Amino acid sequence: MLTLRLAVAAALLLLCSACSPSLTVTADDANGATLAFQASFSAATEKTLRALASSISGSSSEGSIPVIAAQDVDAVLRESGFTDISAKNASATSISASARYPVLTEGALAHTGILTRTAQSLTLTVGAQQIYALYALCSEESRLYFDLLMLPAIEGGQLTVKEYNEQLAALYGKSFADEITGGTLTITLVAPSGKKRTTAKVTLGELLTLTAAKSWTVAW
Repeated sequence: MLTLRLAVAAALLLLCSACSPSLTVTADDANGATLAFQASFSAATEKTLRALASSISGSSSEGSIPVIAAQDVDAVLRESGFTDISAKNASATSISASARYPVLTEGALAHTGILTRTAQSLTLTVGAQQIYALYALCSEESRLYFDLLMLPAIEGGQLTVKEYNEQLAALYGKSFADEITGGTLTITLVAPSGKKRTTAKVTLGELLTLTAAKSWTVAW
């Protein structure tokens, strides 16, 4: 099983390598928001992820043990300032979690620029700068997970989705590369009342090779 200090990087890695991950961010009446995500992945990707985890942590896990344990994600979210946390493993190849971040303008998350708020809007922004900001928050050991994925934002280069796919396939095989670049992330932003929402779908290949930042906003 992965160690606690690797859980955040591993959870993000899972979200990046899942078949159809989803991320929902719901603004509250104050200056916070609740994040919820869920992801699952194929047997081929599970095998690759376990091999990557083993190469970094020096230990291996059986197929019945989740690659990312819910209790580890719960603990790290708690240490990172999240409250009202719920994390569950429906199977060894899936994870879902939700947690509230009380004040989006404070703490480590605020410095990434990924989530921003006004009195009447919530915005999610993703680009090379935001991806690198997340990377910078991780420990040196945790960064190895992202290094193994060779994300253009971290490597400092610009790649098309096709070029990134070919780069991954050369190291980890075509199945793993296709699942990462071909999967679709569903993003949903919800207003405090729940009556207004913005939903978008973006392929992981596009998301991971962004140079200019892309933003989604819900206003109320």
